Amino acid sequence: MDQVQNMELSKDQIIQELIALLNQNQQREAANNVFEMATLVDGMGKRLEQVTEELSSVRKQLEKMEQEKADKTLKATVCKAVESLEQQCQKMKQQLFEIKIEVKAKASEIVAEAKAKGKAALHKVSEFLGVKDKLESVRENVRKSIADIEHTINKLDAFGSGMREAGQKIANTFRTFADKETVDYSEKEKKFSKTELVKKSFEAKKKLYQRMEQHLDEALDKVESLAKEPERMKDVEMAEPSVLGAVAEPEFQYGADAFEEQYKELMSQIMKESGKDAVTKRKKR
Repeated sequence: MDQVQNMELSKDQIIQELIALLNQNQQREAANNVFEMATLVDGMGKRLEQVTEELSSVRKQLEKMEQEKADKTLKATVCKAVESLEQQCQKMKQQLFEIKIEVKAKASEIVAEAKAKGKAALHKVSEFLGVKDKLESVRENVRKSIADIEHTINKLDAFGSGMREAGQKIANTFRTFADKETVDYSEKEKKFSKTELVKKSFEAKKKLYQRMEQHLDEALDKVESLAKEPERMKDVEMAEPSVLGAVAEPEFQYGADAFEEQYKELMSQIMKESGKDAVTKRKKR
């Protein structure tokens, strides 16, 4: 199953065959849209794999945390967020798998029909619009994941800030008792705090999801553009008769000129032969 889910749509044989057919039949914009749509879907899959790796990295970080009370609270908060993101990630992987299967099936149908019935079947690339709802559903899940990550980052900030303030108060209390000046530990502690290290992983995931959302927006643009392909080709086909007529007229004229030229040459040759015959007869006399 993983091998099928991770298949690269843009490198699939049937997708490449459809792109070749579109190019051969002067539907280059449609060919580019099909290729870019497939590439964008592949890119989304790669982003999800990266998110999965990042989540595994966070789990390893959590396992190394000391079993102190504060660490337990942080660990519980992060674990809950990781589990939720992992579930969403698996859901989106399944959605992308279904999109790949649907795109591949539609491409296979179009190629088979084009081979059997001609290039008119290539207009059916407009039916890739059928994956629009699935792409929008993935986008909604991506946006939900981004919102969840932002919520987790805010919680980590609040938790880290609270722990730092508590630690600073305790440290400065002891400094006061020792007749020493209080110190602002905030920047030094923030730089090396566990919450900041964990937060960086979530910020990395957020960037991956934001890039994935851009891929989805672009993929939706491609399927919407493909939906307009029949209208574009209709305009081209309506223009074809006048183009063909313009080409046919000179070809016919060229044929008439050629015939007229050949006729003149034939008559000239006959006249020459007639002249030679007349001269020969006069000499014989």
